[in-house]
Amino acid sequence: MHDSGWLIFSFSSKLEMFEVLGGSHYFVFGRPLILKVMPEFFYFTTFDMVRTSVWVRFPNLPLMCWFSTCLSKLASVLGKPIHYDAPIASMTRLSYARVLVENDLLADLPTSINLVLPNDLPLSQQVMYKSLPRFYKQC
Repeated sequence: MHDSGWLIFSFSSKLEMFEVLGGSHYFVFGRPLILKVMPEFFYFTTFDMVRTSVWVRFPNLPLMCWFSTCLSKLASVLGKPIHYDAPIASMTRLSYARVLVENDLLADLPTSINLVLPNDLPLSQQVMYKSLPRFYKQC
């Protein structure tokens, strides 16, 4: 634990870290524990608390969009893409694509993204957020 109150966790692998980040809500002494990837040059201030990592789902995303460039562009509309889950690469779960995105908690998060497919057809892609902090925009 850092003197400023930050808890720092170390993982044996990136896969283990992403499994924990993708988990459910975590609480310590009844208070929400917000987990995020620590950048290389991290300053232990509360300013960084306006950004957190959230799993974002793109349900029924056309299969032609299931590659890293397209998913990265989609996720970039919402924030900073961090990681894609394993079923994307293996295409073992086709009902939705999921990307871990660092979001600004003070920004309005869209529920859909308008895009144009490679065949020039428009698509309004639904966006679903998993495990947004309960105090989102209320604090």
